[in-house]
Amino acid sequence: MKKSDILKELENKFDYLPRREVERTLEKILQFFSSNLAKGARIEIRDFGTFSTKTRESRIGRNPSSGEKIEIKKKNFVHFIPGKKLRKEINVIKD
Repeated sequence: MKKSDILKELENKFDYLPRREVERTLEKILQFFSSNLAKGARIEIRDFGTFSTKTRESRIGRNPSSGEKIEIKKKNFVHFIPGKKLRKEINVIKD
């Protein structure tokens, strides 16, 4: 599901709000997540899950085309742990 798909779903669900307002709200939520994760904050949404950042240390890898050893630099990435309720919901078998 892309951002545009999420926006369409939200527009349908909140049809009493102007499209522009729904779009602005989604943008603000995404900006909030991005800026707080960039600062190293942990975002916990009960029953849904927890977003946090982790660091992948630098390491030696190989260039797949040449086989040459290369240094892969240290970098941060977003980590998500699903909540108990979300885990249950995605494991329900749909008939």
